[in-house]
Amino acid sequence: MLTQAAISLLAASGALAATIGDHHQSSALKSSSSAIARRVRNCGKPTPPPPTVYFPLNFRYGSDEKITTDLIIPGTNKTMPVCFDQGSEDYWVTEPGAVFNWGSELSGVRGPCNMSITTVYEYSASPDATDPVPFGYYDSYGGGSKNVLGDTTVEDTMTFTSVAGQRSTIPGVRSVLAKFINIWYPDPSGQCEVTDDLKKYDVGILGTAPYQNSTEDITPGPHVRQQLLEQGTIKAPVQSMWMDKRPSGIEDTYTGGAIFGGIDLSKFTGSLVKVRSFKNTDDSVGYWVAPPTLSFQGKRIRQGDTGVRRCFVDSGTQNDGLPISYDLQEEFFKTTGLVESPMGHTSWPGTCETVPSDVTLDMRFPGSKNGTFVDIKVPLKNYVRWDSGEEGLCRLNLYLGGCTLAAPFSTAAFFAADDERGEIAFAQGGISERGSEPIQASIVLRIP
Repeated sequence: MLTQAAISLLAASGALAATIGDHHQSSALKSSSSAIARRVRNCGKPTPPPPTVYFPLNFRYGSDEKITTDLIIPGTNKTMPVCFDQGSEDYWVTEPGAVFNWGSELSGVRGPCNMSITTVYEYSASPDATDPVPFGYYDSYGGGSKNVLGDTTVEDTMTFTSVAGQRSTIPGVRSVLAKFINIWYPDPSGQCEVTDDLKKYDVGILGTAPYQNSTEDITPGPHVRQQLLEQGTIKAPVQSMWMDKRPSGIEDTYTGGAIFGGIDLSKFTGSLVKVRSFKNTDDSVGYWVAPPTLSFQGKRIRQGDTGVRRCFVDSGTQNDGLPISYDLQEEFFKTTGLVESPMGHTSWPGTCETVPSDVTLDMRFPGSKNGTFVDIKVPLKNYVRWDSGEEGLCRLNLYLGGCTLAAPFSTAAFFAADDERGEIAFAQGGISERGSEPIQASIVLRIP
């Protein structure tokens, strides 16, 4: 059911819409070979790989700053970036006539500023789209900083693509049609100025977090992986995600991919390790793992007593957060050679072009079995995603405090999850060739 606040926002959105509407490495190969060997059964006849559904992925500089897949808009040659979000559950896209609202000083309160959203899903132009079905939808993101409302869902054959030309067409995908998006973004000028930051708002989110249907919590909208499971399109609530090798230019778009229904063992190097993880609490969604220990160029980074007991895995967030106590943050900068800018941002002391390609921030995660661990090396250059606006410095998508394994982490870490068994696994990623698709012979149903 919608909350009273949501109903009020939805009612307001209807009025606004009426007003505005007129206006590999060897280790990876070994893993792949092992997968093939395990399939050889029945007098040497290999069993086929499990059925999967593929999503091509992007990570753009300076715009999305999160992992996305491009949804092709029916009847056009255009696409809309849809956030491929480990930190949420639902799938929604903006519909024609959708309104974007901001300008309030208070979170979750409708502001005075409104504009029509121009990048929308033209479902009426698709021959496969169903008629919209009434569905009261409200979800909140970022502690109430973004609120999405809709009143219908639609099913359609949807095609997703990447900048490298990969394409995946999936029939019968159900999504909410979002009509009103309210964000907490004050308007100090009083002129409802449309800033560059406002231009980065989401026009669609495809949540990949575990489906929830219990007395404690329930997924409020369409859940794509659960729908595919109920249709029999995939055989288990399993997924894996990877990004390809870093592109040559710092402003170039990263590419990658994800599959629902299996694990592609060809997209990482070294061992795929099940890490220590945590179940969702009553007030949380998504994937949570034990914090890593940190090092830089072989030097251990002291982290202190952070009070952080778990880390949020969230490809839909732009900044990695490192669990380092406040009293040791100055030491962190000395150890790494990074600096805190006058505006308080973690930065490289030079232009972004001078960030070295061979320097990594190293994270060691404890395995689910005692004595096991997995190392993930995130190239420092993968954090270069900002024009800092501070002369002589390169702002990084990195902050100290808390623990978030966000989009920059996703560029270097292969991720796998089995929701039925409550398992999460990491391996070193970023090793596949640009635009490479899943290798069917290397796909297994469960985390080995």
